[in-house]
Amino acid sequence: MSAGTVVEIEARRVDAKALPLSELLPPGRLVEVSGKHACARTTVAVSCVIRAQACGELVAWVQLKDGALFPPDLEAAGVDLDSFITIHVPHHAGPFALVRATEWLARSGAFGLTVIDLTDALPPGSSVNWQGRLQGLLRQYDGRILLLTSTAYEEPSSGPLVGLRIEPRRGPLHADRFEVRAHVLKDKVGFAAELSSMKLTAPAGLRGAS
Repeated sequence: MSAGTVVEIEARRVDAKALPLSELLPPGRLVEVSGKHACARTTVAVSCVIRAQACGELVAWVQLKDGALFPPDLEAAGVDLDSFITIHVPHHAGPFALVRATEWLARSGAFGLTVIDLTDALPPGSSVNWQGRLQGLLRQYDGRILLLTSTAYEEPSSGPLVGLRIEPRRGPLHADRFEVRAHVLKDKVGFAAELSSMKLTAPAGLRGAS
């Protein structure tokens, strides 16, 4: 995990309720957190994990093997690892394997929130197919899925079935503090609310790092 990622995950301890999105994820819909700011994406996703666990839900995170997620940092940020499952998919299996693993988790009906890291690549072909399967499972089992993508601001979302898409961006405030602000790029669920920014403090060992 990069130093920048550690900064933002560690900083989640500072203000666990700063981001309304973590409380307003619509059940039964696909939510996409996109953009080129990897650390900001992780911060938003972790805030949603913490919120889901606070509501008594099990959470799963699906990523490629040797992905950036690092459990000790999550625990330090306030994530309960006893109700958090990480699925590591081999690189050779490709992005479809990430989706398939997410389908298996959704069919279990056990997870209130599943985060799927598709930042390396989206499944090829029509997104309606795999997103349609996921959304159907969400509606059947009343779950939520958060898609992490590296899609740029000016590019379309990962598919037409995404109900809500946001792009978080990181900006410095001063030497040891920074801000994460989320922008709504697509809203098919009547989200409407303006997302507040997160003003966070970096750990002492990483203050002043770029």
